[in-house]
Amino acid sequence: MNKVIIFIFSASTLLFNSCEKKDTVSVQTTKMDSTGLNIVFIDLDTLLENYDLYLEKKGQLEEQSKSAEKALAGKIEAFQKRAQKFQAEVMEIQQKANTIAPVELKKLEEKFGKQQENLAKEEEALMKQRESVATELEKKLVDTQNDIQKNLDDYLAKIAEEKGYSLILKKGSLGGVMYGTPTLDITLETAKALNEEYKNTKK
Repeated sequence: MNKVIIFIFSASTLLFNSCEKKDTVSVQTTKMDSTGLNIVFIDLDTLLENYDLYLEKKGQLEEQSKSAEKALAGKIEAFQKRAQKFQAEVMEIQQKANTIAPVELKKLEEKFGKQQENLAKEEEALMKQRESVATELEKKLVDTQNDIQKNLDDYLAKIAEEKGYSLILKKGSLGGVMYGTPTLDITLETAKALNEEYKNTKK
């Protein structure tokens, strides 16, 4: 048997893009090339459009991102209102400064100083929270990409052994295949098999 070589996919090609799932899945046949190698290819973009696990994880991440953004936006809006109210109060006192007793004015300055300090701390906390949310979502994205990549790698290694594929090439936006005979395309066959495996894990 020819030595099996599998061209693994770059994780960067698994970035989540909007897509429509195709309804039909067909099994393609393969051919030996003139060198005797059994070569097939997979269109990664099409595969992801038909891969249930990818579409499910993509939807979950989008929902988590929207929820986090909404929660943070509410806190930022509330902070901005407090900051604007504080600025309005300071301006009002500044305009009346000449009519306020020195002792009372000093108390107001101390009060505003503490309020300003608290607002600065709150702003810093919001910035840290925003960074934390972004980091957490990025980690979940990377973890999901790695999980999908591993599923693909494991499945391709299995079918390469079972069907005697010498090479499994990648076609797509960042793939190395400019053209491939349709009979060598196992994209939808792979999507169907991956979906069956994923369905079995949910039972």
